[in-house]
Amino acid sequence: MEQFEALWLFQAEDMKADAIASAIKRSPTRQKLEKTRDLILERQKQYKQIESDTAAMVDRKDIITQALDHSQAQLTQLRERFEKDPPQTAENVRSMMAEVGKCRETIRQYELEINRIVKESAANDKLQRSVRLEAANAKKQFDQLKADYEEESKSKKTELDAQRAKAKELEDKVEPSLLEEYNTIKRRISPPVARLTHGQCSGCNTSLPSAILSRIKGGALVECETCGRMIIQ
Repeated sequence: MEQFEALWLFQAEDMKADAIASAIKRSPTRQKLEKTRDLILERQKQYKQIESDTAAMVDRKDIITQALDHSQAQLTQLRERFEKDPPQTAENVRSMMAEVGKCRETIRQYELEINRIVKESAANDKLQRSVRLEAANAKKQFDQLKADYEEESKSKKTELDAQRAKAKELEDKVEPSLLEEYNTIKRRISPPVARLTHGQCSGCNTSLPSAILSRIKGGALVECETCGRMIIQ
C-alpha cells in the first residue's frame, strides 16, 4: 500500500511536469514557428518540382525542335521534287498535294506545341521566382520566431526542469516493476493511475464488481477493464 501511495504522489508531480511541457508545446509562438517551418518545407518541395517540370519541358522542346526541322526539310524536298518533276496527272497532283498538306499540318502542330512549351516555361519561371521569394521571406520569419520562442520558453524550461527534478525524487521511491507498469499504461492513457471512489474507477467513473473491489482493498494491483488505468484505494 505504501508503494501505491508513493506512486500516487509521484504521479501528481509527473502530471504537473507534463502540463508544463504541454503548455510549452501549445505556445502560440511555437505553433507559428511550426507552421512557418512547414511552409518552408512545402515551398522547397514545390521549387524542386518546378525545376523538374522545367527540365522536362526543355527536353521536350529540344525533341519537338528536331522533329520540326525534319518536317520542314521534308516540305522543302517536296517542293524541290515538284519543281524538278511536276506531276503529269490529276491523281499525281492530288497525291503530292496531300503529302504537302500533311507535312504542313505536322509543322503547324509542332509550332503550336513549341509555343505552348515556351509559354509554360515562362509561367514556371515566374512561379519559381515567386516561390523562392516566399521561401526566403518565410525563412526570415522562421529565424525571428525561433529566437522569440527560445527567449519566451527559457523561464518555462527552467520551471519544467525543476518540476521534472521534483518528480524524479519521488520516482526513485517507487518500485521499478510498478514504475514500469505506470509508464506502459501512460503511453496509452494519462493519468495512468486512478483512485477507487465510491466503488468506481475515478478515471472513467465505471462501477466495479465486488470481486474487483475486494482485490483492490486487499492491496492487489488491478487495472480498470474499461479505461486500463491502475486503480488504487
